[in-house]
Amino acid sequence: MLTRLISLLALLLAAPVPESVFWTTLPRPARRPAAPLADLADRARPAVVHVRGTSPPEDDGHGEAQSERVSIGTGFIINRDGYIVTNDHVVHNVINLRVRLHDGRELRACVLGTDAPTDIALLKVETPEKLPFLPLGDSDALRVGEPVVAIGNPFGFDNSVTAGIVSAKERVVERSALGSSEHSAADSYSFFIQTDASINLGNSGGPLIDQAGQVVGVSAAFWAGHPMQPAQGIGFAIPINMAKALLPRLRDHGAAPRAYFGVDAQPLEASLVSALNLPSARGALLASVEKDSPAEVAGLQPGDVVVGWGKIPIATSEDLKIDAQLTVPGTRVRVGVLRDGRRLEREVTLRPALSQHAPAIHPSSCALTGDGSLSRLEEIAVADLPPERASRLPGGGVAISAVDGDSAVAEAGLRVGDILLRIGKTPIHRARDVLNAIRAQPGEVIPVLVRRSGYDFWAALRRR
Repeated sequence: MLTRLISLLALLLAAPVPESVFWTTLPRPARRPAAPLADLADRARPAVVHVRGTSPPEDDGHGEAQSERVSIGTGFIINRDGYIVTNDHVVHNVINLRVRLHDGRELRACVLGTDAPTDIALLKVETPEKLPFLPLGDSDALRVGEPVVAIGNPFGFDNSVTAGIVSAKERVVERSALGSSEHSAADSYSFFIQTDASINLGNSGGPLIDQAGQVVGVSAAFWAGHPMQPAQGIGFAIPINMAKALLPRLRDHGAAPRAYFGVDAQPLEASLVSALNLPSARGALLASVEKDSPAEVAGLQPGDVVVGWGKIPIATSEDLKIDAQLTVPGTRVRVGVLRDGRRLEREVTLRPALSQHAPAIHPSSCALTGDGSLSRLEEIAVADLPPERASRLPGGGVAISAVDGDSAVAEAGLRVGDILLRIGKTPIHRARDVLNAIRAQPGEVIPVLVRRSGYDFWAALRRR
């Protein structure tokens, strides 16, 4: 299933960047005895960091705010300039984001981009000196039984090292059944590397390292088991090739929009292989093709078996899901299919997947720390939205980038990351519009239209 993800990079990068500019991938050495674990740990630990932030209080549904929650996890540096990979669930909706380096220094961090379905996030820290980093490996080349090392901060025990083997690859697991993960959406990708190297709360976002010292996975979750039958030695990591496919877009755009293919596919069971007279069970059987979709325009039909995506072989229907959705919208792909015993090639031009609304801006987004775009009034600061987000809001809007705790803004329930759409009847397009709109609004209470997580609502801002 995941034996093709590294090849996806050729399709995914709309504006390719040499790896040496962003991350380093070293040639995989010929098979050889594993390096001593102590040597691997000594080389890797300086590039592993502790990630910490706080989630603001949220309404519990009864009009009362829950207490602030501290989120802790792990990350690893992939570039000397301070790019850090971690899990999305580690930094989901957090503020006051901090990173503690191996030498004990603590730095403020911001979020360049996140991708909830794959549970990957990219952070950035600023420091005058170059930082140690870990090279990214090739998770496709991993073999079951191969030694691996996990480094992280389980339960706050910094830089803990655990060792084990790759127990399985391409493991499909329901996110809701896992520990250390908060996402259970139906479109989540859960095609994990399974390992018996211990992964616990706090390990999330840390590196899984092969015997060559390269990152092959991002620790994400563990199997909690049943209270009467607790599990041991069942941890899961996101294959690094999946992360590599997304990182350039997270860095440049803050998100990785999905592509739309327009099919429903199912696995090939043994009975279907026989009924359809297929040579093997490898491939994705198309059950339906949506009208006017890229798949239909390309001539694909129900009953076709997709066996190739560009140069990437398709082994299962889950493969097709990954390849189709993670390909950059607008890319043209040659799709190999089996139909009536013959192999055909069809060229598909993928379209952007429909989205109901622009993704919410992260409250710790690096875009909120930009210069020249802030407009401060009393206890509120706003910043212009990144172009990627602004283009998806028909009426414009600006993001709240700072809120003082004891202020009229906080009293109104507004938070960092909320998007101001209107003040009274005045649309807000740029940060500089906010001050004039507030001054022009009569009365002691100012109605403001706000968007949060894709939903709009009015709030009352009282002058002080």
